[in-house]
Amino acid sequence: MKTMATKLPSMLADQVDRLVASGRYANRSEVLRVAVRALVEAEGSAETVRAEPPLPARVRAFHGRLRQLARDARYRGRWVALHGNELLDVDEDHDALIRRILERPEEPIDVGLATDKPEARSIRLPSPIAVRRA
Repeated sequence: MKTMATKLPSMLADQVDRLVASGRYANRSEVLRVAVRALVEAEGSAETVRAEPPLPARVRAFHGRLRQLARDARYRGRWVALHGNELLDVDEDHDALIRRILERPEEPIDVGLATDKPEARSIRLPSPIAVRRA
């Protein structure tokens, strides 16, 4: 056997300790071995444990709209800005599109690449100060 160090959130570590205290498992290592084994065995079955949470309905709808726009040659492979289902703007240059949509009043505006296989992307932006136009 190999030794592997791991860090667990306190709440999860407390639950592991409760399982050991119940007498069902001899120690923490046994709890973790059983859990990892179950995860590895489930990977090939229909009961696969999801590592990622499911995408929210709004994001799934956005990806569907990107796939729909990708079927049209005018939008395929270009950056699009959407407010709900409404196409607001299109550009081949992502940065130029972002500069233009930042001036728009609609919220939220989603930006994505019109492609057959849209990807969920996470980006980190500094927190802007929201200024409402009169």
